Amino acid sequence: MKTSIAVLTAGAAITAVGVAQLVQKDRQHKQNVDAELSRIQIEWLTRTSQDEQEAARWAPEGFEPKQYQRLVSGNRMLCQLSVRWRLGKVTRRQLHLHADQLMMNANCRDYWKQFHSYREAEAQGNRRDETFNRVIGDAYTRAMNLVA
Repeated sequence: MKTSIAVLTAGAAITAVGVAQLVQKDRQHKQNVDAELSRIQIEWLTRTSQDEQEAARWAPEGFEPKQYQRLVSGNRMLCQLSVRWRLGKVTRRQLHLHADQLMMNANCRDYWKQFHSYREAEAQGNRRDETFNRVIGDAYTRAMNLVA
């Protein structure tokens, strides 16, 4: 092999490794940002589900603070599972298992009944979030058939 071909081949290999590292760093950065934003959201959901005055400030019109606290508690449980799913810490089989368990909780079911359409609209175009919502929706349907 000529020296010039060897140098070009080595240069291409080094470039490919560099690009792969940049792609990986970008993916990790996005995951870190997602995890941090999720942490902030879950902290807010925790505070709101435990503090009636906070719930009163944020409750949509027509909701009593205690009622809204129950829904926020259900949302918090779903958000905790959602972030684990988005970060790849839960397999699809585990997602189904956890979704069924969460939907055994009345707060999760009531939250999903009230706000699923918002979550579905928010997830449009994001395949991972759409999959999560589909699994949660299926678990909700199964749970409602059991409690009926």
